Order: sequence, then structure tokens, then C-alpha cells
Amino acid sequence: MGSAVRAGTVDPMREVIGIILIVQGIGSLVITKAFNGQEWFLMRWATPYSPWAHIAVAAVGLFLASAGAAARRRKPA
Repeated sequence: MGSAVRAGTVDPMREVIGIILIVQGIGSLVITKAFNGQEWFLMRWATPYSPWAHIAVAAVGLFLASAGAAARRRKPA
């Protein structure tokens, strides 16, 4: 049904999702400010809370990407 992650292995999707969130958060903030209010479809909900929601999404993405990278670098005992 699904793929099970064994102990000692790393789920690479954590980094991918983190990078996507970073791009969504920072990219939508830049697009909104640079192009006079144009919005990305996936981040329209955050426009009333701009810029803090965009920064928060990017921060969550940074956390996930760095946690995935750290887990990948960690050597099994």
C-alpha cells in the first residue's frame, strides 16, 4: 500500500517539501511586492496576512529542508 521507512533510513520527501515551501513563501512574497499585487494561486490565502504568512511558510520550509539534510548526513551508530 505505502512505502515504509526503515529505522536508520531517511525520507527524502522531507527535503523536497521543505524546498517547495521555501520557494512558495519567498517567491510569493517577492511576486506580490514586485508586480503590484499579483498573487500566486497557492498562496492567495496568505495575502491578507502578508508578509508574515509568507515568511512563516518559508521558515517551515527551511526547517523541513534542514532537518532532512541533517538526517541524511547523520551516520548510523
